[in-house]
Amino acid sequence: MSVKRTIGYVGPDPRKKVYHRPYGRLVGGTAIGIMRIGSSCVIYLPGNVSNASTYDFPVRYVFTEGTTQDNIHRGDPSVLPNLIATARQLESEGCRAIFASCGYFGHFQREVSEAVDVPVFLSSVMQLPFAFAGLSPKKKIGILCGDGANLNDHLFQACGVSKELQDRCVITGMEGLPEFKKIIDDKGEMDAEALESEMIACAEDLLKKHPDIGALLLECTEMPPFAAAIQAATGLPVFDAITMIKYIHHVVEQKPYYGFM
Repeated sequence: MSVKRTIGYVGPDPRKKVYHRPYGRLVGGTAIGIMRIGSSCVIYLPGNVSNASTYDFPVRYVFTEGTTQDNIHRGDPSVLPNLIATARQLESEGCRAIFASCGYFGHFQREVSEAVDVPVFLSSVMQLPFAFAGLSPKKKIGILCGDGANLNDHLFQACGVSKELQDRCVITGMEGLPEFKKIIDDKGEMDAEALESEMIACAEDLLKKHPDIGALLLECTEMPPFAAAIQAATGLPVFDAITMIKYIHHVVEQKPYYGFM
């Protein structure tokens, strides 16, 4: 049975409408829900998915019990019930789109999206079909990720990326690099300048080896704070988790336009 609820922009005079709220919704105005890994000592710079100042709109974070970097990266099915419970909680609280704090949540994209009635986007990898549609068929996309071994066929398929498009991706994992490894090892410290240099070097190395790359995609949610620097160094379009969240936010929170004619 569908639940009667009010969705849409509330204008300058909120008295001119009848409103409906489903039972259990305790807050309003948080259209974007983000599932968080249960424990982490990572530094969340502005631009990180888990830093709320990244957005010019409210977001709702919920920690998912039992999740760690290890079991999320591996796509461990034992955490799926808790992921579904978190998604349903966010939906019940009024979120109209659900995201995640790590690109490897994408392993669970199909199951979580089937469990709720609002759209779910658990990995920046989901942008690949859209990005490829805008590029020449001769172009590739370079992907910087936090764990090369686990950015695998299962994740691509779960995120709706065909084998044909997957074969046009060039992937480099940063997990072995000294500064980035501190993130993987949950050290709770970061030399941002050194980390930026590592990311730029990886991107530039990809371009040297594959000059037919037409865009870059950053899988890891720790990478968007450095997207502008990567773009300045390479001159390429850069997709990441924040480009996806901001785009979908606009989709689920359309506002009327005002102006002159």
